[in-house]
Amino acid sequence: MIETEQTSPTATEIDRTIDRMEQFYRSVTGREAPPADTGYAPIPAEKDPAEYVEKQLGRLLQMLGATPAQAAEPAWRPPMSVKESDRQILIRIDLPGVSRDQVRVTTQGNVMTVSGVRPQSDDGELRLLWRERPSGPFRRAVWIPGGLGPSEPSAEMKAGVLEIRITREASDAAGPKAIRVS
Repeated sequence: MIETEQTSPTATEIDRTIDRMEQFYRSVTGREAPPADTGYAPIPAEKDPAEYVEKQLGRLLQMLGATPAQAAEPAWRPPMSVKESDRQILIRIDLPGVSRDQVRVTTQGNVMTVSGVRPQSDDGELRLLWRERPSGPFRRAVWIPGGLGPSEPSAEMKAGVLEIRITREASDAAGPKAIRVS
């Protein structure tokens, strides 16, 4: 019995994307792309897809010669929740210890990015014994299904939680846009 492997459209698209990235690598560096350590594998179910893709992008930037500082790798990823109704999307991001002037919210197309910095606390002469509270730069990108509405999203910081409310309507604006945090 002969078994044939059928390729899903997703796998074909991924293979095309890999080919384009290898072409991009060759055009930027003038060298052949290094061999992949492993073949294509889907994102493991137990991993956060956004974090997984960011790590893969970081690997690509390293292959292209970018240092970690140039790749602007965030030091931490704040936890968030996303809720929706027929009329709006509510995004809550936990940012305790971050002032509103340290937060930047931008949109481009269907992607909203929240970034900023949580400063390291200065406790005088006290020595750090244990830390589970991250500090430094952070970034979260959220894909907004259906796009952003024509009205500007509202962003408000309440008790260390950033709340972003987005009206659910199709939008024609695809250029970058900054959103004021109040």
